[in-house]
Amino acid sequence: MLIGNRNDLAFEVHPLTPTWERRYLPERSAWAQLGIWVSGTNLCENILDGSDSVRSGINVPLAPLVDWLVRSWTFIEFEEGPGYFPLRRSSRETLRAWGDTAPRAEFTEDQWFDARELWWTRHFLSAGADGSRLPNVSLVRAGDQLVIEWGRAEFPGGQAPRFISEDGQAVIGWLAGEEALAEFATFVAEWLRTEDLADVYPWVRLSDPLREKESRFDEKLHAYIGIDPNVLYEWKDTNTDSGLREWLGLPADCEDPGGSVITQVLRDLPPDASESLRSQVWRLDQETRRGKKFSDELRTMARDAAGSGGHAELSGYQAARAVRHHLGLDGKPIDDVDEQLKEFGAEVIESGVECLRERMLVGSRQGHGAAVVLNRTPRTETPWGRRFESARGLGHLLMDPYREHTLGAASSTFSQPWARRRSGAFAAELLLPSAALLEDAGHLDSAAQGVTFKRIMERYRVGARTAAFQLWNQGLLSSSQVRDELIDCYSGVGG
Repeated sequence: MLIGNRNDLAFEVHPLTPTWERRYLPERSAWAQLGIWVSGTNLCENILDGSDSVRSGINVPLAPLVDWLVRSWTFIEFEEGPGYFPLRRSSRETLRAWGDTAPRAEFTEDQWFDARELWWTRHFLSAGADGSRLPNVSLVRAGDQLVIEWGRAEFPGGQAPRFISEDGQAVIGWLAGEEALAEFATFVAEWLRTEDLADVYPWVRLSDPLREKESRFDEKLHAYIGIDPNVLYEWKDTNTDSGLREWLGLPADCEDPGGSVITQVLRDLPPDASESLRSQVWRLDQETRRGKKFSDELRTMARDAAGSGGHAELSGYQAARAVRHHLGLDGKPIDDVDEQLKEFGAEVIESGVECLRERMLVGSRQGHGAAVVLNRTPRTETPWGRRFESARGLGHLLMDPYREHTLGAASSTFSQPWARRRSGAFAAELLLPSAALLEDAGHLDSAAQGVTFKRIMERYRVGARTAAFQLWNQGLLSSSQVRDELIDCYSGVGG
């Protein structure tokens, strides 16, 4: 039986009647040969140690796996990043970096380790293995997408499976991923009920175990923004759920903690953001409630172009090229990014708030206004850094999905990696188009000459990092060493 779509996410289940010993009640039923398909790849395809034959699945009891999925569902659905540690490009990279990083000031070493372990158990399939030998797979939501990553799985003892696909990452639509996971859980629950095992787990009696699972709203909110609701109550000086919802811009009947500009921006900021920075989040929210309506036509065009990109950077490039074509710019520089934002319907606000890394906040309300808030940081104090963050804000406004008719993001170390990479690629291509680079520096390493590199920066008013990475990404530099030397040599110099 196939549950889902192999080109997105699917579970291929072939029921088994085991002849081997089953240790406890959940193993009495729902044994199957399992294949997990992600973007056309069967992650369970394996070869046993000492064998040369390929097996299309692994023999496992499905009930413990679904039990983990049900227990973790609130966090898979809403925890888009660890609350106290920036999410990296991959979940495994995040775990490694977290383990090598000293604790935050408010944590002891044991608490820091426990927080890392808790995040791992909520997002990595292995945490629900219960003795089974499963692929090393993680599930992390990214807005309207689900990021599925897998890596090498190592098992102690003999006769262990070696999974053929050892490393990879796929990004699929959140709704497609949710549907496949929910249908899988429903299938296993029905199987257990037919075997008179409805009392094994509480969720077995539910017709849709994932989507009928009851979770407190404060638990969802904590998972989404990474801030304890008790802290939010202290900030607001309120002790009522309705008062907190109103303060966060969440409708009284909204069960999605990501349903406001405020919560989406807080998700992208460090949990210890200063009070002055937090005040700008609420200022941004107010700006989205008034002013000129943001351009739906341009947004539709950019999202259509980004949708054909395939990965974050390419999506950003495609959207920026569509916008430049719409504006009739060809390879010409953009004179005034802020003025362009205003023409599209977005206000640009200088907050005056000094930050180290929280450079920009952006928000929009469908059918209403949009705004970009620029904070004072070492980067935005430079003309080219400020232009880049304004352009990044435009990228978010054009490409990010609306959630409950709202959109919000921030440029910080806690930003969502997928959206940050996409908006960064958009800004780079918008300000310094690839077509122009091919004209100005059409031969390998010709732009590494100081005169040419400085001319590019000055003409397009970009910094050394943007120029060097654009050249590198277009194959116009021979090595990353040349790229990094250009950045080192010309950092602090810009157009």
